[in-house]
Amino acid sequence: MHIFKDKKKLKKLKGFSDLMLAFEVEKYNVFKEMSDRLGWDNVYTQDIRYDLIRMVIMDCHIKKGFFTISDLTGVTDLNIRSIERFLSKSVQVGYFEKNPGKDKRVVEYHATEKSTELLKAYLKITKKGAELVNLNLNDTAELSNLSPKELKDFLDWSEDKI
Repeated sequence: MHIFKDKKKLKKLKGFSDLMLAFEVEKYNVFKEMSDRLGWDNVYTQDIRYDLIRMVIMDCHIKKGFFTISDLTGVTDLNIRSIERFLSKSVQVGYFEKNPGKDKRVVEYHATEKSTELLKAYLKITKKGAELVNLNLNDTAELSNLSPKELKDFLDWSEDKI
């Protein structure tokens, strides 16, 4: 590829590379600390597929108040048994409660107070990402569809336990 032969052009990507690395290291550290403190297995913090699963879980909780296993399948190439083990461990340590759904064949997973740690972790990561790319509170709020005050309140809330 042409860019790899031109060292000057390639060096221009250094800032972008440093930025992405700093963000990923921060994200890893947040989830590693959370797993150590709250009892998650390391595989759940080191495998990007579980990060996607956590994001879907958070999105479902916000949109509809619960999630089902069918919300999580097909998001990654994790097999159903891996997702079931992850959910079983998460229920065991108190992140979610299993409840029967309207259709008794479907299990709904509902957030507990402990699962707010997940939201706080993502807010902390969002704050760090905004800092890395020099976004101020107003710019970040605009991206998140919140007022600057609402975003500040959420970010302040996220800092107290993570």
